[in-house]
Amino acid sequence: MKGQQVKSSSLTIKLLRTIGSPFAPEQKQVLPENKEEALELYEYATKNKIGLTYLESLKDQERLEEFGLKGKYEEEKKRHDEQRVTASRISELFNSHGINYAIFKSIMPFPATPNDVDIIHFGSNDEFNKAAKMMLQLGYIEVKPKADSLQREFHDAKRGGYINPHPHEKDIYDIDLYQETAASYLVYLDKMKLTKHVVEINIRGNHLRVLKPEAELVAIITHSIIPEQLFTLLAYYATLYYLADKNFDVDEFIHIAKENNVTYPVRVHSTLTVALHEIAHGFIPEKLNEILNELGNDDKELRCFISNDLKMPHRYSIRALVRTVVEKLKEDKFRRSLIKQIVSMSNPRLAKWVIENIIWRRMRETY
Repeated sequence: MKGQQVKSSSLTIKLLRTIGSPFAPEQKQVLPENKEEALELYEYATKNKIGLTYLESLKDQERLEEFGLKGKYEEEKKRHDEQRVTASRISELFNSHGINYAIFKSIMPFPATPNDVDIIHFGSNDEFNKAAKMMLQLGYIEVKPKADSLQREFHDAKRGGYINPHPHEKDIYDIDLYQETAASYLVYLDKMKLTKHVVEINIRGNHLRVLKPEAELVAIITHSIIPEQLFTLLAYYATLYYLADKNFDVDEFIHIAKENNVTYPVRVHSTLTVALHEIAHGFIPEKLNEILNELGNDDKELRCFISNDLKMPHRYSIRALVRTVVEKLKEDKFRRSLIKQIVSMSNPRLAKWVIENIIWRRMRETY
């Protein structure tokens, strides 16, 4: 690690060595020392949105019952299956009505369960509103936001029953329909640049429109900085599993990042991913090396990460957030959305909501 002193005994590294890496299938996975450590690692994995991933690794080694985690596994597996049904139901509805959309950040290439189902709507504003109206007519409940934004939130009440009362918490029956891939009014990815990267996958006989892996990974990485500001192990493993696929095209991935002016988020994310993989498994995957050779490293963020004992989720520095915004300023659509965001904050209600969200995001440990 270029002379950096790192600790291989951190909770993060223990968890990574328990789960393993798709680039190191031959490495022996390290089991928790006892039931107490197994539970501690599960709680840590859950905070990083990979509870099921961790439990699947224990299941593969036939240790769930020994560590008292079989019940947790069954709960996590049910959540995973239910979230897939939520995605399938809304896809079937949109497909049958010819709605132009793509699910993103919601279907992982490994066993993990994101908070909710996110959908980009590629049509006009009128078509977006018609899609939302159709959802309301067919039993979805709209979760009214505290402030205006370029997305509408729905809950599949026919299956989920009740709406989560906590404003910052999503569940597996929730659907976010994006008019633009934006945080409030700030458009961090231009959806029109993503339309050419939509493919169809089949889940249990249902056809779902999703972003192709190269574009999906760009979206996951960018979203982790704007708006989430956190690097989670969910994003780490999404990166490894996508890159480990022999069909993943690194050159196309880098091209998409450049086209969307998000090379810095990819650089900083890849720098931290490389550090974790090298410390946990002793080597750097070739495709990650290709990315860093093209885009460079971010040593400042890496030093901050190491000084915090590789704690995950890692909160990106203000510097990383600013550098992301500065690169996005090259894009006309982002500049216009930034102006709209600033103007809209003349509304005290929106201004209060934005400020509260910024403070909350800088203080929280996960999302």
